[in-house]
Amino acid sequence: MTSHQVLVRRNSSATLRPDRLSIEQERGRVRVEIPLAAIQEAARDGETSIRIVLTDGELRSIQGGNPNATEAFLTALNTALPEERDPAGSALVTTEEDSSTFKRWHLLVGGGAVLLAYVGYVSWVGGTYGIPHAFITTVSILGALFGLLFAGAFVGSFLDRVTLARRGITVVAARGRYPNGKRHGYFTYTDPSGNEYHHFSGRSSPTLHLVYDPQRPGANAVRQTFAWMTVKHVLGLALALGIAWLGVLGIAAPFH
Repeated sequence: MTSHQVLVRRNSSATLRPDRLSIEQERGRVRVEIPLAAIQEAARDGETSIRIVLTDGELRSIQGGNPNATEAFLTALNTALPEERDPAGSALVTTEEDSSTFKRWHLLVGGGAVLLAYVGYVSWVGGTYGIPHAFITTVSILGALFGLLFAGAFVGSFLDRVTLARRGITVVAARGRYPNGKRHGYFTYTDPSGNEYHHFSGRSSPTLHLVYDPQRPGANAVRQTFAWMTVKHVLGLALALGIAWLGVLGIAAPFH
C-alpha cells in the first residue's frame, strides 16, 4: 500500500489521504480538511506552491519545501481526484482551531523559573546544612518530580482507557511482514475510512485485539477487562505517589 504523501514547509504540512486533503498550520494549531470531491483542480503556483481551486471557485494554497516534493505531491493529488465532484466546494471544508493560549515561551519561562528555584534551594541547603544534605535534597527533588510525573501519566492513561471502554471499537489488528520475511514490530488496523494505524508491541502473536477511539482513531490499547486495567493503574498510581511522598520527605529533611 502506498504511503500517504505529505508536503511540509516550516510549521505547516499537507497530507493527501484517500478521501481528503488535510492541512495543518502553525504547528498543528489550525487543521483544515478539504474533501477531494470539493476540489475542481490543482496546479503549480510557483516552484514550491500549489494553487487549489474548489468546485465553487474559492482558491486555496499550500506550500512545499522543495520543487521535487511539490511536483510529486501535485501529481499524486491530481491522480487522486474523483471523477464526480461536489459543487458545494468550500461549504464542505472544515477548519478546526486549537483554542489553547499556551505558547512555547510559557514553557521556557516556567521551566527556567523552576530550574532557578531548584538550583537556588539546593545551594542554600548546601551552604546552611552541609554537602550531604544538599545531595539528599537533590535526589529528593528529582524523586518527587518523577513521582508526580508518573502519577499524572497513570491518571491520563486511566482516563484514556475509560474513554475506550465507553465508546471504543474493537478490531483485530494484524502483524505484517517485510518483503524479506521479517515481522513488523507493530500491529496494523484500519478505520472505516480506510486509514491505517499502528500499535507497537513486542508480542509474538500474529493478531491482536485492539480497542480504538472512533473520534481519535490513532488512540488505541490492547483489549483487557476493566477490572484488571483498573487494578494495574491503581497500583502504578500508588507506587508513583509513594515515590513522590518519599521525595517530599527528603526535601523537608533539613528542617527536622
